[in-house]
Amino acid sequence: MAASTAIVNGPAILPLSFFAKPLSCKLVSCTRLRAVNTRCRKLNAPDKLTFLSETIIKYKKRRIRNHITTYVSRDSSVEEGIGAHEQEAFDAELARFEMNQLEAFLNDLSKWLMVALFSLVLLLRHDAKAIWICAGSILNVGLSIALKRILNQERPSSATKSDPGMPSSHAQSLFFLSFVVILSMMDWLGMNIYTHLLAGLVLSLGSYFAWLRVSQGFHTLGQVTVGAVAGSVYVGLWFWIWDAIVLPAFISSLWIRLLVVVGGVGCILRFVVFLVYDWIMKEH
Repeated sequence: MAASTAIVNGPAILPLSFFAKPLSCKLVSCTRLRAVNTRCRKLNAPDKLTFLSETIIKYKKRRIRNHITTYVSRDSSVEEGIGAHEQEAFDAELARFEMNQLEAFLNDLSKWLMVALFSLVLLLRHDAKAIWICAGSILNVGLSIALKRILNQERPSSATKSDPGMPSSHAQSLFFLSFVVILSMMDWLGMNIYTHLLAGLVLSLGSYFAWLRVSQGFHTLGQVTVGAVAGSVYVGLWFWIWDAIVLPAFISSLWIRLLVVVGGVGCILRFVVFLVYDWIMKEH
């Protein structure tokens, strides 16, 4: 009863804690609370309640506004991050595609590069040994075809050709050519630091072009390795046959000279026919 009378007829100023604790204790800081308390002391009870309600509403609106701004900026940064990630993924995919196209172009170019280098050997040497080397390169391809039929190992599933893949004819021809260049340089320049550096460069290029057969899916690594070993061994044997057997007979016998020259030229012409028919007419 006394409490009811105090509320109806009671003092004009009620304690601030009557309103502040249940409403604003968890929403405003101590500094704000003291400022609100100072202002509230000058007001009557109804005005205090209105003032506190408005203060709390303003504070809540400010917090909501801050949350909205934070989430909007966060969403924008997330969208920017996603966009940047998608752009990076697209750039990486485009770079891989361009690299694959470049490797495919170099792989197609390799056979023409071999033809150009063997033609250069003929032009620079223009002797019986040059004919012997070119004939050996053509017989090297025939050896590769014979080994494929004997070993009869399938190509990778990604390969477009259906013939056996062991050994790789490209790798066998590339390493035959690489060692022809290296041995020819040693004949002309001797054994020195320059020929060693050039030999390393030539072997690196030959290995790279042979590896393209793996990266493009035409052969397995084992098939390319066997082809490289076969071509390297064969070129050493071919040069040894020339120096140990053919060259002495070539010097002493006219018939051997005719046999080497006519046989070598015949192999070269046969390869030209194969090049025109199989590499040019079939592809176009």
